[in-house]
Amino acid sequence: MDFATSINPGWHSTIFPPYFVAGAIFSGFAMVQTLLGIMRKVTNLENYITRLHVEYMNIVIILTGGIVAVAYASEFFIAWYTGSPYENYTYMSVGAATGPYAWAFWSLIIFNIIIPQALWFKKVRRSFIWSFIISIAINIGMWFERFDIIAIVLSKGHLPSTWWRFEPTFVDVGIFIGTIGFFFVLFLLYARTFPVIAQAEVKTILKSSGENYKKLRDGNHE
Repeated sequence: MDFATSINPGWHSTIFPPYFVAGAIFSGFAMVQTLLGIMRKVTNLENYITRLHVEYMNIVIILTGGIVAVAYASEFFIAWYTGSPYENYTYMSVGAATGPYAWAFWSLIIFNIIIPQALWFKKVRRSFIWSFIISIAINIGMWFERFDIIAIVLSKGHLPSTWWRFEPTFVDVGIFIGTIGFFFVLFLLYARTFPVIAQAEVKTILKSSGENYKKLRDGNHE
């Protein structure tokens, strides 16, 4: 809502609230897939985190990724349709294929829209390795989305005298790396202290991977 009620070109968009909600689910599920793939191996949870869980999560990623893609298209369409030179310049000249931030724009499109389309294939959608790789790509793409929204918009305002080009300093890089480290410290402390999987969630897979099932299966094989 803060972005949508702004007058800055690139932020003055009423699609931002639902777009940010869909983007949060999109990136959130991707981050869970990233952490899930590691924790599944490290903590020996192969019997509890199955391919079905990964596939269901990938289906949500496909859905929310589609919503985010429509939001991207809507932003560019509205910038063109309104005829505002400021909106048009921010979206078409600075943030698109020909501007100084074209590398960030195309990284956003590739990582957030093109690469996740591989999840339409069932073999990819049910693969632990490919799910992990695609989730990493989505995490990178969502970082570029935030970069596009903040850096590009702030670099080109209404007054040409305020235009500037963002160049990160060692402080910016240090803060960014520090936030990643702080997140993983909290995550590892939580994973060490609390159960990684809720007990209520285990009930759904006890019939296929519980000890009683294994005994019955082994007895039938004998």
